[in-house]
Amino acid sequence: MLDQLDLTQKLDKPAYKARLRPLQMQVAELGRLARAQGIPVILIFEGWSTAGKGDAIAELTSSLDPRGYRVYNIVAPTQAEQQYPWMHRFFLKTPARGETAIFHGSWYRRVLFARVSRDIPETQWSRAFQDIQSLERALAEDGTVIIKLWLHISRQEQRTRIKDLLKHEATAWRVRDEERLQQKHYDEYVLAAEEMFGQTEAEFAPWTVIPATDRRYMKIRVFETIILRLASVFPNLNGAAARPADVPSAEPR
Repeated sequence: MLDQLDLTQKLDKPAYKARLRPLQMQVAELGRLARAQGIPVILIFEGWSTAGKGDAIAELTSSLDPRGYRVYNIVAPTQAEQQYPWMHRFFLKTPARGETAIFHGSWYRRVLFARVSRDIPETQWSRAFQDIQSLERALAEDGTVIIKLWLHISRQEQRTRIKDLLKHEATAWRVRDEERLQQKHYDEYVLAAEEMFGQTEAEFAPWTVIPATDRRYMKIRVFETIILRLASVFPNLNGAAARPADVPSAEPR
């Protein structure tokens, strides 16, 4: 599926600015409604390192009430966290009523990075699919809105971005083992992602794959996806927050 995605789509700066502001207002209003009605929301940003997850989260949170959300940057578990069941550290980060939890990386790390890097045996990452399904189903049945985004770029695009980061001392630190592993094992990572989609796609927690070669285009699609998903929670919603304003529909999985 990923190899069929059109990664050439772009948005020029004037069009981006014209579209962004209305979407920011819509997201802010929907976030306010979710907070007022006690609806917990989970936003999962997955995809390639250097695809712009951090940029998208920064643009999104600039529109939200800071009292209503928390951002979690997920990395390898600490030694202390490894003393508990592997999902324990994520369960502690699930949002309370009316709160939004934004995951920069997530529990999917176990079936992506940990799998490809062979940090854990196949028995563990394959069993993780069932653990993830159980957690997401339990959260959804309790009223949590789950939005899962995969930001996709080509192998060549990631290679170019890594090289650009390494050119400058101020940004070279951002190239870690994870970026190098993804680049070296790109095809294997794609296969892991494809299996992840197939194993964890659900009506209550669908995946949306977004082309991320052009960052402006990617950010607009992120906003659109979130708006469509949150608006579906409020079927009687009228006005500007009810649907995105004249933006192409995102690619569902």
